[in-house]
Amino acid sequence: MATKVTEKQELTIKPKKDRPRANVPAPSASRDNSFSRVSRYLREVQVELRKTTWPSKQELIASTQVVLGLLAVVGVYIFVVDVLVTQFFKLSHLGPQG
Repeated sequence: MATKVTEKQELTIKPKKDRPRANVPAPSASRDNSFSRVSRYLREVQVELRKTTWPSKQELIASTQVVLGLLAVVGVYIFVVDVLVTQFFKLSHLGPQG
């Protein structure tokens, strides 16, 4: 007992999409290629630096004061913890045996 198999002659096939290509320059001499890459990089850096918003002098001073203040607080905290841990180990070493 054979079953009837029908095939569609007009299959719907999606066209292959072209991927966008990277902006790659045509191959040239190695020295030219390296120079063009470096110059392109420097141009892009310059463009990005123009987009940057720089802090005013007052904002810079305030931020610097916050950083230095936190640095002092953390430094004192680490110093205190270090002294306490050192004293703890000195006392625990001498205490029961002395």
